[in-house]
Amino acid sequence: MGIQRARFHFRKWKDEIIPFAGAISESQRVLLILPLDGSPLYPVAPVITMLRSRKREEDITVVVSAHTTEALDALQRCPVVRVLPSEVSLFFLPGKNVLTRVLQYKCDVVIDLNLDFHLPSGYICRESKARFRIGFVSKRSDLFYNLQIQTAATESRTVRYERLAQCLEMF
Repeated sequence: MGIQRARFHFRKWKDEIIPFAGAISESQRVLLILPLDGSPLYPVAPVITMLRSRKREEDITVVVSAHTTEALDALQRCPVVRVLPSEVSLFFLPGKNVLTRVLQYKCDVVIDLNLDFHLPSGYICRESKARFRIGFVSKRSDLFYNLQIQTAATESRTVRYERLAQCLEMF
């Protein structure tokens, strides 16, 4: 039901064809959505390291789940938006309160680090209206991301994030 509702909501939103050259290097602000499923954050370190080498921490807004505290230690000067379980509807869509808090940080690039498709983070990506919305390939990701990274599901989480970081370094 949540996917159908998201499709209906975004049905008239059209993506333009855009070049990705300079997407990261020329962007002003980045929204980084950390895995919302409660998985450990140490595998995402390559992506965080790559972003920190290109952007000031103040220009990276981080979306985390309620139970994540590691992000606060790793990204001390980044604005952080916590998503509480009670702020996600029965249809797995983020509530207006979450969207209001996230959208106050205007961003050019959104990077969703959920390896498996996660509707709340995909919805936040699309709703952000960021020019570049980056996520991993899945059956439902076409609606939410305009750059999708494909990695082998048999690879470890760390290797998959390393590949993402290497790919993003090109931009």
